[in-house]
Amino acid sequence: MKTKWLLFLLLIPLFACTTQSTSPLSKAEKDKIQGEVKAAANEIRKACDEVNADALTGAILDSPDFLYMMNGNVITHKEFVENVKPIFAEMKSQKITILDEQFAFPDNTSVLYVANYTDTVHYKDGRVTLDESGIWTMLFKNTDKGWKMAYGSETFITRPLLDKSTGGLNQMELVKQFAGTWKDDMGKDTSFVWSSNGEFKDNVLLFDLKMMVKGKLISEGKSSVVYDKRSGKFIETEHIKGSDPVVYAWWFTANNMINSVMIHDIATPDKAAMNATLEFSKDGTAKQVFYKSEKEVWSVNYTRQK
Repeated sequence: MKTKWLLFLLLIPLFACTTQSTSPLSKAEKDKIQGEVKAAANEIRKACDEVNADALTGAILDSPDFLYMMNGNVITHKEFVENVKPIFAEMKSQKITILDEQFAFPDNTSVLYVANYTDTVHYKDGRVTLDESGIWTMLFKNTDKGWKMAYGSETFITRPLLDKSTGGLNQMELVKQFAGTWKDDMGKDTSFVWSSNGEFKDNVLLFDLKMMVKGKLISEGKSSVVYDKRSGKFIETEHIKGSDPVVYAWWFTANNMINSVMIHDIATPDKAAMNATLEFSKDGTAKQVFYKSEKEVWSVNYTRQK
């Protein structure tokens, strides 16, 4: 009997502690914790704005259970630490603007933080991008070193604001160099012909495209080009009969030189797996060079016919 009473007495403090740790938080307690977590979230934002990799990694929980997701890609704590420094090394600064934020309390030792945001990123090479429709989710855990992010997730849409290569060039004036009919000899008896007046009508520039073999038309199509003022780039949609449309982005990098990439690489053209350049010459010729992983794989020479 004494043994049972002794066991009961020993369980009383344990029960009391358990009850206390799982009891609902009062409003005053939630307000206090929310202020602490908001400060921790602000430190993470500040570290990102200042591209301070050490400060950012110091704000996350050093645990094998840590996970971070960015637009569907999941990384561990080790991968987060390894990746953040080279990513920040390309940046000069960021400006994260929190549009609204919310807090939830799953239990007494963790807080869920969710924010809508935008992020303007200035790169060292002169590029500027804007992350829009951003949703930032962070789960904070209370530790002996304060509140630390134990899990994080970001989703956003990136669009370019400024590309280093377009500054100072009158893109709409330079595009007039396309005027005329251009022909290249792709091989024996085979040629590709494209023509345009070089003028925008209703904000659209049109090209006629033809593939000729032994002087006979075997394929034809059209390209429509619009100018995106926000990015300073032209967006071209190529329609060849019997084929799916193909969309490119291109822009003048010099008075007579164009760089082009597939549309999905418009935000980070320097990292595009494939790109092409087109250089106009004063003698009425132009040379197009195709690159894969920065290595030349093919080139085409055009001559203006009229």
